Amino acid sequence: MIKKTAKIWISVISVMFAVGILLPNIPALANKDTAAPATAKSATLNLTGTIRKLAVEGTCYQLDGDNGQKYELMGKFPKIDGTKVRVSGVVKTDMMTICQVGQPLQVKTVRVIK
Repeated sequence: MIKKTAKIWISVISVMFAVGILLPNIPALANKDTAAPATAKSATLNLTGTIRKLAVEGTCYQLDGDNGQKYELMGKFPKIDGTKVRVSGVVKTDMMTICQVGQPLQVKTVRVIK
């Protein structure tokens, strides 16, 4: 009885293994809906707001936008809490960050507002 059960399990595992290898290589059988969607090129945003230094996961920097939105700043920018800035950057919708304090914003240019 144990030998028969073992043979059945070996057969099941073999079939699962074969399907796992062959299915992705057969376009007619592969489910195209599970493929990662193509990401559209993000437009550059021009924002004004205040830089906030947050004690989250070490140190994180957030742009508290004048539009009411919060963005996690990535790239080069003044790392001084309370600095009013005008930022040009691209929102990254295809990634997660360690800080998770707002939508990630890859800074292209920044100008301090006095």
